Amino acid sequence: MRPMTPTYTLRRQQGATLIVVLVILLIITVVGVLAIRVAIVSLAVATNSQVDQLNFQSSDTPLVLLARTDASTLTNFGNVIGASLRESESNPGTEYIFCYKPTSTTVKFAQTVDAALIKAGDADIASKESGIADGFCQVDSDFGSNRAAVVTQVAVSVPTDASTDAPGSNLPRGINLSEGAQLPKSMTSTQRVRVITTAMLPGYSPTSTSTIQEKCLSVANAKISDNLSEALKSKESLADCLKTNKVPYSVQVQEFNYLNKLTEVTAPGG
Repeated sequence: MRPMTPTYTLRRQQGATLIVVLVILLIITVVGVLAIRVAIVSLAVATNSQVDQLNFQSSDTPLVLLARTDASTLTNFGNVIGASLRESESNPGTEYIFCYKPTSTTVKFAQTVDAALIKAGDADIASKESGIADGFCQVDSDFGSNRAAVVTQVAVSVPTDASTDAPGSNLPRGINLSEGAQLPKSMTSTQRVRVITTAMLPGYSPTSTSTIQEKCLSVANAKISDNLSEALKSKESLADCLKTNKVPYSVQVQEFNYLNKLTEVTAPGG
């Protein structure tokens, strides 16, 4: 009986399964990377949207408070509105600045005692004209809420540029400027007051808060907020400084018309 000899057959492996697995793995990897990138972009968009919303709300709040304050309080010389109106008569081109501090228990809103008067200089640095306080927000402490994120700087000025409104457009209803041959029974004077609010999120800037404070919000490097007139448009504003230092910010500008009406109560000789 012959001994049995094993027979071996060699087959060439095509490797198709391995290639398919590698292709599928590559596709899964690419899809995963794309999904992560989309998620990162979506998160960045959501964060930017939230930052813009916070800044907008914070810059809008001081304007609402001023609009709701009665005229007698606003025109008091202890208020920045009344002080600005008085200062514009002898020192035009100045602006009162103060920090909006709703969480403070000692600082009252829009009072000159916590504000400073600044004026644009020859260079981009404004000079401090008067004020016990420096008027600038501390970017690491003067937050607008307990979230400790947004800081809001407010500037009040009386515009020196000419108004583009049509004559008489700012007068209230019921005023007849043609009454009387010589002197009208009602005389009305109008003064414009411009309020600029700048809300910022220093914590979202790659620049350190100490650098932001020194370069944008300090007496040594004071920046005006109102550079809207033709004479000041070349000056660096607070918003320009924040943009240079990559600080997320929102600026709102609103003008109020202060109307002073004198009405004849008793006719002359009556």
